[in-house]
Amino acid sequence: MAHLTSPTASPAQLGTSPAAPLTSWVLRTGPVAVAVTIVVAVLTGATSASAAPPAWVPWVALGCLALGIPHGAVDNLVLLGAEHRGRSAAMYVLAAAAATGGILLWPAPAFGAVIALSVWHFGSGDVESLSDLGNARRETRPWSIVHALVLGSVPLVLPLTGGSTGATLALIQHDLPQLGQAASGGVRIVTLLLALVVVVHLATTGRRAAAAEILLLAALGLAVTPLLAFGVYFATWHALRHTARLAQDGAGAVHLRPLVRVVAAGLPALALTAAAVTLTLVTVGDVRRPGLWLWAGLALVWGLTVPHMVVVGRFDVARRRAVATA
Repeated sequence: MAHLTSPTASPAQLGTSPAAPLTSWVLRTGPVAVAVTIVVAVLTGATSASAAPPAWVPWVALGCLALGIPHGAVDNLVLLGAEHRGRSAAMYVLAAAAATGGILLWPAPAFGAVIALSVWHFGSGDVESLSDLGNARRETRPWSIVHALVLGSVPLVLPLTGGSTGATLALIQHDLPQLGQAASGGVRIVTLLLALVVVVHLATTGRRAAAAEILLLAALGLAVTPLLAFGVYFATWHALRHTARLAQDGAGAVHLRPLVRVVAAGLPALALTAAAVTLTLVTVGDVRRPGLWLWAGLALVWGLTVPHMVVVGRFDVARRRAVATA
């Protein structure tokens, strides 16, 4: 497979070839899942206005986290290259363990810091996905940065600043409601105004599909209870698109075999994560409380996100340079 350290890449590997059928499926899955989630949330009371989400919400959110974990667990296999892979993997695991420990020891500040970093990670990843998978023209750097900030903020900041955020966060960790209180009011207004600016820019420059995606994600963040909103976005939008990018980087197009290969490479990490969460809860928690399962899973996922963001950031820079020189 092509690796981060590869000096060159073919035009097909840079996402300039015609989209394979699976590419369209990948790009449509997230929007369809988000639209269905909004309808289901309204019909079942799992909305942002609910003081307490239905009992099934934490379990669905946990399932979404499980679906999304493999996408960030194959960096050392796909992106770091063969050279020094063992050492890189060890550093990756140590960084993830340190970040997870920080989240568990200092929940509110550590969780807030990871979310702030994740705004850029999710947003920039989604911008790159539109170029790599959708063959969308690359924007100027300033607009690309603003677009990324909006795409990352809308599915993360909006759910965290809703009226039911405190009750929802308390469900998984008692120290987290203060995070929602700190990130409310003005932050939500700025996010919505910035999103409006980017939507108008995209629509007036002929990128109506990209503008519609922002509106759909905004509806998810505003209407759906936070755990469900983030879980669905993470699994069916961000994780799936990044997995497809990895498959495309190695095979030149998003075909079933390379897509399955990338997912399979991340399954051992999913199994290890599930084992770690189970061991933790059996030892120190109550296995019957879905909120605790979700908190332990979130802590591990966010911990893995820290080194994942660094590696994927390098991957994105390398691909942009390859496109510029192709």
